[in-house]
Amino acid sequence: MRCPCCGFGMSEVVYEGVHIHSCGGCGGEFLGGEELAHIVRVREMTFCQAIIDEMAEREPAFGLPEEEADNGVECPACGECMDVINYCVDTGIVVDRCTECQGLWLDNEELEKVQALMERWQDEAPAKIRGVADELAAVRKRSEAGVQVSRFAFVNALIDRIARAA
Repeated sequence: MRCPCCGFGMSEVVYEGVHIHSCGGCGGEFLGGEELAHIVRVREMTFCQAIIDEMAEREPAFGLPEEEADNGVECPACGECMDVINYCVDTGIVVDRCTECQGLWLDNEELEKVQALMERWQDEAPAKIRGVADELAAVRKRSEAGVQVSRFAFVNALIDRIARAA
């Protein structure tokens, strides 16, 4: 398999318990969606402080930067043109995904950035859920006391029920 960016031969390596293809030239990596999901769930790797710091400061970013929008590369597995996507819609980490074989191309250090960001979000989620649950409980109390509650509060109450079920 050849790297779609630099043409260098890629080697198969085991990373966090799954097989991925890595380019020794540019550092890019090719893997399947299931492999990436596994990698995100497993927390074996540690990251350099620069990546941790960069991901700690990252805020949600929707869409694609103009310079990235038309940079799709050829899939190294099947040769189809890959779509450029914002990983998980709002991470701001731009990756390439093959619509034919579902493979993912990540440029140098993007896999580590995905992992570090997802780990940060997973670590912060319980506190954020507790904060939202407290706000929803206050709205529920006002509603039960007969205070006029907006539709927004009703939607929040539904989200609370979903969060409790999870």
